[in-house]
Amino acid sequence: MQFGARIHIGRIRKTETMNQTPMKSVTRLRATLESFAARYAAENVQQGSDPQKLLKRFQKLQTASEKGDYRRFTNDDRGLHQAIIELADVPGLAQSWQAAFEAQNAFRIKTIKECWPDLSVLFESHRPLVDAIVAGSVEEAEEEALTHLDAIWFRLADATHDQSLPRDPLSRACAYLAFHFHESIRLPELAKQIAGCSPGHLARLFRDTLGLGFSDYLIELRIQKAANLLRQSNRPIHEIAARVGYADPSRFTIHFRRRFGQTPSEFRRGFVRIVT
Repeated sequence: MQFGARIHIGRIRKTETMNQTPMKSVTRLRATLESFAARYAAENVQQGSDPQKLLKRFQKLQTASEKGDYRRFTNDDRGLHQAIIELADVPGLAQSWQAAFEAQNAFRIKTIKECWPDLSVLFESHRPLVDAIVAGSVEEAEEEALTHLDAIWFRLADATHDQSLPRDPLSRACAYLAFHFHESIRLPELAKQIAGCSPGHLARLFRDTLGLGFSDYLIELRIQKAANLLRQSNRPIHEIAARVGYADPSRFTIHFRRRFGQTPSEFRRGFVRIVT
């Protein structure tokens, strides 16, 4: 059943690529460039490059979000992403990224206030990406860049009724959960605000189509993400638990053991032995 859930997520993302719109195409290009940049930026930090410029940009972004200053936030957001490109230090990357960013920028500025009435939410969505780069976690940085931009695209597309979004309730719900699984999510709000159907109907779709209840599906997403972080980073287990949506580390350990038959610590040790 859990394997089937992961297959379903893959099917949703494949469907998205078959229904491209200009906004989605540009966002995908930017995501590709920025995930590439994040990987090299993290690698450079790992080898001794100073991430202070990136951290200063991140601090400026936080200040803008706390003041609710949308104009300043959009400028500082651009500066932060540009700092990642510069930290990557790959010849030709800056020019390619700038072209992709400019193609999306007018739309981004026009819709940011509508899509993020609370700027702190958008600010916090940058934190996992910045943390991964500063920690020198190469694979994690690459994945966080993709996740960050995919989540932003979903909210923008939903607000503007972009045709590249999946139309059926279950696919919309699953696509949203793939990017927001770490948040506190309740079925009634997911059904009403994202899927566009009743909670009972969405619950039946999860059970009948995926063979998993909504709660079990969400747990699967979180545990799979945690497993990736255990493989890709040296972050403390309590931090990984919080990153994937668990306020209680002991509950995280219970769910992880139930899924993989071992504790997060045992899983990490086993993986280290394999790769070394």
